[in-house]
Amino acid sequence: MRNKYTLLATSVALLVSSSLFAQGETKEKSWYDKINVSGYVDVFYMYTANNVEGAKRDASGTFNTQNKQFGVAAAALDLQKIADKDSPWGFRTVFQNGQNNVYQEAPYNQTNGTVNMNMLQQAYVSFYFPVLKGMTVDMGKMATHIGYEVLESKDNPTYTIGYIFFNTIPFINTGARANLAVTDRLNLGFYLYNSVGGTGSDISRVNNGNMSVYQDGINKNKAVGTQVSYDLVPDKLKVTWNTLYGVDVTYARPSNGEYWMNEVYGTPINAKRASYQNDYWMINNVILNFTPNDKTLISLDYTQGDKSGAAATLTDPTTQVDVDGTGTTKVSLTRDDSNAKRVYKTYGLWFRYKFTDKWALAGRYERIDDSRNGGPLGVSNNSAGRHDLQYMGSLGYNTTKYYLGSAETFTITPTYYYGDNIIIKVDLRRDQAKGQVFTDEKGQPQTYQNGVTLGIVATF
Repeated sequence: MRNKYTLLATSVALLVSSSLFAQGETKEKSWYDKINVSGYVDVFYMYTANNVEGAKRDASGTFNTQNKQFGVAAAALDLQKIADKDSPWGFRTVFQNGQNNVYQEAPYNQTNGTVNMNMLQQAYVSFYFPVLKGMTVDMGKMATHIGYEVLESKDNPTYTIGYIFFNTIPFINTGARANLAVTDRLNLGFYLYNSVGGTGSDISRVNNGNMSVYQDGINKNKAVGTQVSYDLVPDKLKVTWNTLYGVDVTYARPSNGEYWMNEVYGTPINAKRASYQNDYWMINNVILNFTPNDKTLISLDYTQGDKSGAAATLTDPTTQVDVDGTGTTKVSLTRDDSNAKRVYKTYGLWFRYKFTDKWALAGRYERIDDSRNGGPLGVSNNSAGRHDLQYMGSLGYNTTKYYLGSAETFTITPTYYYGDNIIIKVDLRRDQAKGQVFTDEKGQPQTYQNGVTLGIVATF
């Protein structure tokens, strides 16, 4: 009898537990339980052997501009709900503040240009569509798809941002993008942004009632980008090709014919809207990532920028040629025409080797060739405080074949991982150029500068 009661009690217990377990399996996870919360705090100390210090802006440190000072590069809070097959909507918001903010957004040259939108680094809404292996569409403010390096120092092999990322491509764009997984190895991306140059805020417009402080594109033209990413060898060798094409100027460059008619006969030059055919900025970027094992990373990056017409740095000569010998018919024969082009090219190499779970050694080499760019590569208008890539035509290097802006950087970065949440990097960096565009600590011109930056990032 006792065995019968024991068997009955056991059966009832199994039925109840099975029912509860089944209910636990079928209960769907709430949407707010799917939000991933993460972030980081990024602090640094930089010492570059030049004569810029204290409150003076040293753009040779790219984002880290307070030379010989401690600083808070960024503090960020990242909230994200990923759109997937089970829950086809999502969003991402990245709240950030710190000294990096004003240099991450156009026009990249305002030391006191922080406004509310700077502090919202990214914000977009996502949708998932069951196309092939899955397609995600995002709309809002997002980090650019161009370039190897990213905005967060914790995710780059080195700590400081390099000259390539800082000077030749945008950081943040506002628009829409679609990413399609065609197969397990092939992914395609399509991007529609407000501009090529990127999103930002111009604090000088605060008192201008006709202009918005927040800016992203000065006209209705949109920039179009693409991405093709393919795993040549799964988990070991991957190639990515990025493009971005658009018109970031309002008015077209007048043709030579129009310009000469104005010089000779005084014929007015009528303003024309800039066109995709003549006044464009086109960026091609190819990245090759090689990870032969869990310890080794080698990455190559090639970027080419083509600028045409009003988007390019072209020649408008101040001297005229007397074409008929009378002294009355003078024209600017050496002027660049409306569809003249300028080109810049960059080459980058990154590596990282993890000796243990705690120690790694990383490095970076990059070279910028702006010999056919019509001027130096640089995003800062503050020439008095900028020593990297500074164009010094007064020294005589102002031909189309030789610009002092051409630069190289060499960086070695010992890295220590303190537990699971602290990353400590020390950048030993050397910058050099063709001409004496740098200064030493005594203020004497030099072709190079050396520096060290300690960066500590706490992640959560």
